[in-house]
Amino acid sequence: MRTRGQSPSPSILWDSLCTRHGGLRHGVTHEAGHAVAAVEYGIEFLDVSLSPDPSLHPTDVRDFRGGGVRFASVELLRAAVVGDPAGSLRFCLAGAFAEEAAFGHALHDSHRSDLNAWRDCAGLRGKQSEESLGARLGTPFLSVIQATRKEIERLGTAITAVARALEDRPGLTLDYREVCQVVAAASHRGRP
Repeated sequence: MRTRGQSPSPSILWDSLCTRHGGLRHGVTHEAGHAVAAVEYGIEFLDVSLSPDPSLHPTDVRDFRGGGVRFASVELLRAAVVGDPAGSLRFCLAGAFAEEAAFGHALHDSHRSDLNAWRDCAGLRGKQSEESLGARLGTPFLSVIQATRKEIERLGTAITAVARALEDRPGLTLDYREVCQVVAAASHRGRP
């Protein structure tokens, strides 16, 4: 029983995010999308994790809580943004698009928080247009969106495998090497 001023339990909080599919399932799928995209684009990270209590899980970029891909430093992500703006944006957008592919929708603010993480690392402040984003990317913004959706479709088996491994792991954490192993195994199974 909850008393006035007391926070809801973590499971109630996660479940309230999507009563149809379960917020935690969305969360592991979202973070698996990022992790698989990072492996695909050669962006090395420390680990990917989800917190049973989202209010206790800060990440490297912005103040989003609940889970994330953790880097040795935020400077490594910023370097990826500078070195490959379109690839790093696909990495950032992969979470919300993985949710959409799996469930037909993403959790509230998934798209915005993913895009804002990239914008922050790219040093873009204030309101952006498709044109200004395209100028920073060196390619039309909508073409990156379309490419990301296709990549997520192609990587779906690996994303599902990483999401399951993450959900099954005590502590809801996989390190980079473990993600690479799950991706390799999923890729091997997906071949004729």
